[in-house]
Amino acid sequence: MTSSVLPFAYLAACTFLVLSAFRCLAIALRSRLRSGDRTGLRTTHPELLDDKGFITKEELLVVRFGDIDSGSLSCNS
Repeated sequence: MTSSVLPFAYLAACTFLVLSAFRCLAIALRSRLRSGDRTGLRTTHPELLDDKGFITKEELLVVRFGDIDSGSLSCNS
């Protein structure tokens, strides 16, 4: 009796795994299509905006780190 049930159990398990894999792939594909492409879109850092939501006109402090081994730092405003 056990030998006649095992092929059906194996078939059911394999079918379940294949359907689960296709379901996961479909979910991933749908989420990837929904996210959209941000290539070319500009993202403004929130700290660059003033109280009204416009880009601030204040001078900004820029720090560029040179080669870490040489220890050179520059500061521009």
